[in-house]
Amino acid sequence: MLTRTPFDILAETYDENFVQSQTAQLQRDKVWFHLEPFLKSRGRTLRILEINCGTGEDAIRLAKMGHEVVGTDASPTMIAVSSKKAETLGMGNLRFVQCSFNEIGSKFSKQKFDLVFSNFAGINCANSSEISQLGKNFCTMLRPDGHLFFVVLSRFCLWELLYYGIQIQPRVAFRRWRKNNLFVIEGHSMPVYYYSPRGFAKLFNPYFVHDRSYPVGLFLPPTYMEKSFAGHQSWLNKLNKWEYGLGKRSAFSSLADHYCIILKKESV
Repeated sequence: MLTRTPFDILAETYDENFVQSQTAQLQRDKVWFHLEPFLKSRGRTLRILEINCGTGEDAIRLAKMGHEVVGTDASPTMIAVSSKKAETLGMGNLRFVQCSFNEIGSKFSKQKFDLVFSNFAGINCANSSEISQLGKNFCTMLRPDGHLFFVVLSRFCLWELLYYGIQIQPRVAFRRWRKNNLFVIEGHSMPVYYYSPRGFAKLFNPYFVHDRSYPVGLFLPPTYMEKSFAGHQSWLNKLNKWEYGLGKRSAFSSLADHYCIILKKESV
């Protein structure tokens, strides 16, 4: 019998709480602000593997752009939700597969991709050893000019320090600095690991080199602050404007809630 994870429990309400909420939408828009130019710069249709695809929102958007997409997630409930969406759309260039980190290397060993993509911290559920192993697997699976494009929870989040610091909750304010953290929902838990952009990139040596990174959520608040900004639309609009000003500088990646990081397959 498979053990349920927090993501199995969250699956049915995931879109409502983490996709359709305003703060989530604004942060997702920021990711795509960086992702779309990168995709266009490749100059062709890509074959994309998405890990931790959740309910399939990004995979569907990528497929609508014409790319061939395989979305994977360890949660069977998430895959059930995303597969239902794909079935409704009837898109031949999109499919979803239940697959954990440990299964990726064997399940896709004979396939080739142009890009491995992961949005909103799915990769933070892997520890450093698992990420290093994934780097080896991705190197084999990617074509010579292949890339990784990940959106990662950072180790240092200004918003979190301020939000929980004001509430005098230092343990929560500094939780990202601890080595071991648990994400707990209804008694079910799983570990979460936080990485700086530089530390994350090093885990993929010698197979990938750091191309560039961008902050996501430097000025935009984390999704758990959605209710705090209810009725304060003008403030949220102002923060969103700053996000596309100062908040697009790569130097600030390590201070944001998340960061986009692009890694390029090393030449051999």
